[in-house]
Amino acid sequence: MDLITINQIEKTFGSKRLFDGLSFTIEDQQRIGLLGPNGAGKSTLLKMICGFEKPDTGEISYRKGVKFAYVAQEDSFAENQTVLEVSIERLKTSGMDVYESEVQAPIFLSLVGFIDFNTKVSELSGGWKKRLSLAIAFAQDPDVLLLDEPTNHMDWDGILWLESYIKTYKKSFLVVSHDRTFLNNVCNKIMEINPLYRDGYLAFDGGYQQFLEKKQDYTQAQLKLQDTLSNKARREIEWLRAGVKARTTKSKARAKEAYELIDELSVVKARNKSGQNKARIEVESAGKRSKKFFEIKDVTIAYGDHKIVENLNLILGPKSCVGILGSNGSGKTTVLKAIIGDLKNYSGEIVAAENLKVVYFDQKREALPQDINLMEYLGDGGDYAIFKDQSVHVASYASRFLFSSDKMQLKIGQLSGGEQARLFIAKLLLQPADVLILDEPTNDLDIDSIEVLEDALLSFEGLILLVSHDRYFLNQLCERFLALENDSRWNTYADLAQWLKREKNNTTNEKPVSQQKPKQTSKPKLSYKEKRQLETLDQDIEAAELALAQAQAALSEPEVFSNHEKMQESLRLVEEKQKKVDELYYFWESVEEKL
Repeated sequence: MDLITINQIEKTFGSKRLFDGLSFTIEDQQRIGLLGPNGAGKSTLLKMICGFEKPDTGEISYRKGVKFAYVAQEDSFAENQTVLEVSIERLKTSGMDVYESEVQAPIFLSLVGFIDFNTKVSELSGGWKKRLSLAIAFAQDPDVLLLDEPTNHMDWDGILWLESYIKTYKKSFLVVSHDRTFLNNVCNKIMEINPLYRDGYLAFDGGYQQFLEKKQDYTQAQLKLQDTLSNKARREIEWLRAGVKARTTKSKARAKEAYELIDELSVVKARNKSGQNKARIEVESAGKRSKKFFEIKDVTIAYGDHKIVENLNLILGPKSCVGILGSNGSGKTTVLKAIIGDLKNYSGEIVAAENLKVVYFDQKREALPQDINLMEYLGDGGDYAIFKDQSVHVASYASRFLFSSDKMQLKIGQLSGGEQARLFIAKLLLQPADVLILDEPTNDLDIDSIEVLEDALLSFEGLILLVSHDRYFLNQLCERFLALENDSRWNTYADLAQWLKREKNNTTNEKPVSQQKPKQTSKPKLSYKEKRQLETLDQDIEAAELALAQAQAALSEPEVFSNHEKMQESLRLVEEKQKKVDELYYFWESVEEKL
């Protein structure tokens, strides 16, 4: 059953046409992963489906009564409000009545892991803002969820929880993500949008891995089609050059078909060429000859009384990639900075080989100026840059990272997040390196760029220290992992799956803070029945809150949060217990005036 129908939509930004007659449907229980290069219009498409943007032409229609909820790539909330206030306000805006909003908000905040509902939005990390967005979306019980990079900025607990929950989600969703493992585990259809495809997109049923296999078959078929069309076109061109002897209806029809064939061949060639036109990233090794780059001896790093890591012992050398694992705030970036010498406040000893050349990719890209153009940035003000001891034209070097010549005069601040990430990598890789420190290098990159970066790093001869939440990326590159555990402990693992299994087993959500009892005021005259109820009110509230807390705690049980049906049943129980607590407090407030 079609829930949403996209029919012949067109959309243009400036001189760039994103969609030209795009048509597809979202059906009941479809779980679609949406792919496409940076700038292809993925986020724009989600916004148009939600009604936040309008297509230039065409129509988006909805089955009667269909509900949808949208989680944006960047979360925007009033910073001075609490998470509960924001949730209630957003739910009311979505059309939910006041009472239901006040009931559902704490239930779903608890579901995604919030404990203190009075936490200000300004105190939240990017990952917890994403959880807040998801809580608001899930609380609306939509028929279609529209998710734009939902795992961005989330910690491991959040990613694993979201994946477990959404796996059993019985309704439809359309998700934009560059997390290939997530797409493979939760989607039953993958759709790649690109104007070079005949219909503006390529789609196959199955997860991400199945999509890759079917896309490979499609690509091979297109290459064979190109050969076939080339042979046919060659014969028709020869016929056209020979001249048409008679202007018969038959010859005119053949001439028309010949020109159509030549046009079709041009389209297929352009499509096939574009599929092969990927970024070509190379990494220059500085060639340091040493068996040990870093020897870390009994290192303890602390801020005040809080220890990040204690008695760390590790030897790091060339031709290796070490993944640094840990929850958000565990100190991964701090440990990296200590290793390369940017942080001196630690005990123990870190011995580094002499004259090591270190290149550091900062996840916040703090070193990226926004007010100069690409040419100035890559060429340091000139037209040429030095790469592998050779002078190369900046535009030529930039083209390896898929920057066309017409973008060279753009200010960096005008680029998309993915383009800025690619540019930052391009600048860093102009430097020969013994050690690459990569802190979330795949953030904002499209999947094609991530895969090219993987290929380049696999051939790097130095040491790579890598922080990432991209499981596919980590598995492709790392042969061992350093995990920062709780209470300043640390462990090494040979396999990411081993650590993830431990992490998933240890993931628990504490129950949220209970409501506080209101202060009593004095007013006269209670009925006999009210007096009897008041005598046991404290005990009744305590029992009701205990029952509510137990119901909320059940939401975090693995067999519950990983099963959508059990989750819905548990949510109904929480709602029932919440209603009982609300009724008791309402009674208390009503009798306060009479005491």
